[in-house]
Amino acid sequence: MLIAGGGFAAVEAMLALRALAGDRVAIELVSPQRRLAYRPAATGEPFGDAPPASYDLAAIARDLHAAHRVDRLEAVAPAVRRVRLASGARLPYDALVLAVGAGLRASIPGALTFTGPRHTGHIRALLDDLAARRVRSVIFAVPSGVSWPLPLYELALHTAGYAEEHDREVEVSIVTPERAPLDLFGEHGSALVHALLAERGVRFLGGRIPQRFDRDGRLTLHFGGGVLHADRAIAAPTMVGRAIPGIPASWYGFVPTDGRGRVEDVEDVYAAGDMTAFPVKQGGLAAQQADAIAADIAAHLGLRPATDPPAPVLRARLIGGARPTALHATLGADGRALDARLDTAPDPLIGDAPPRAKVFGRFLTPYLAGRAAG
Repeated sequence: MLIAGGGFAAVEAMLALRALAGDRVAIELVSPQRRLAYRPAATGEPFGDAPPASYDLAAIARDLHAAHRVDRLEAVAPAVRRVRLASGARLPYDALVLAVGAGLRASIPGALTFTGPRHTGHIRALLDDLAARRVRSVIFAVPSGVSWPLPLYELALHTAGYAEEHDREVEVSIVTPERAPLDLFGEHGSALVHALLAERGVRFLGGRIPQRFDRDGRLTLHFGGGVLHADRAIAAPTMVGRAIPGIPASWYGFVPTDGRGRVEDVEDVYAAGDMTAFPVKQGGLAAQQADAIAADIAAHLGLRPATDPPAPVLRARLIGGARPTALHATLGADGRALDARLDTAPDPLIGDAPPRAKVFGRFLTPYLAGRAAG
C-alpha cells in the first residue's frame, strides 16, 4: 500500500488501515514534507494563542510500522501499477492512496492573502496599527471559486475582540459570496455564526464577490457590485488542483472520485482530501474520505463486509468569539448541508476532542491528542 501526501488525509489513511487491516497491509508513506503541520490553529496565534503544533511524520510512520520516504510523487502509471517520484525513483503499488492536497493562490489583488502561520507577523502588524489608531476599518474578503472561509471568520472575530479590549473603534466587515454566514453548515449553523458576529459587532456583507483592493482603500466588487472602503483587506486563498500525469482531473485540476474514494476509471487508485472534486475542502472531511478508502481496502481483503460509507459530516470548532462554538452539519453529495437531517445535539467527536483540536477524525483526533507535538 502506497500513500502519497503528508497531511490529515494521509495520516488518517495510515491510522485507519492499521485499525481495520492490522499487519495484513504493508504501508509506505511518500511525502515531501517531514512534518504534519496543524495549520487550522494558526488563526489564534497573532492574538496570543500558542503557535500551531506540528508532528514528525517519520515518528508517526514508526508508530504505525510503516515506511517513510521524503520525496514527491510526480506521475502515476496505472497500467503497470507504478509511480514516479521527483528523485527519479519508481515504486510499485498494489493500491495507491493519493492525498497530496491542493495549491493555494491569491485571488484578490492588493489584499493580504492569509494562508496560515507564515502570515502571523502580518496580522500582528495589523493589530499594532489598530492599537496606534492608524487602522480604523478592516475587511475580511472571501473570494469566488473554491475556498475554505472559516479562518477568515475567526480572524474577523478575533480582530473585533482585540479592538474592543483596547478600546478602539474599528469597523470589521466580512465580504463574501455566501448568502449567509458560513452557510456550508446549513441554517442552524449559520444562525449560530450570525449571533457570534453580532456579539462582536462584525458586519456581514453577503452575496458579494470581491475583485481587487486598491492602495487608496477601495475594494471593488464583481459584476457592478460597487466599491467598499477600508484601511486594510485580508483575503482567503482559492484552491486549485495539482495535475498528476496518469490521473484524471476536472477542468480545475481536482480528481473525481466515488463515495469510497476510488478514482474514476483508474483501478486500485484512491484519492482523499483537498485534491478531490468534492466541493467542500476541509481537514475533517479529508479524514472521513480516508476512512472510506481504508474500509474499501479492508473489504477487498475480506477483513470486513463491504458497506456504503456514511454521509459526510462537516465539523468545526469556531474560535474568536466570547467562547468556542462547535458547528456540524451532514452534507449531501453536492456538498450542501442537509438541513432536514441536521442534528442540533452536540457532536460527540467534537465534544470528546481536546480543547485546542480544530480537525476531527475518527482515528486522527485521539492519536494526535496522545502524541507530543514538535
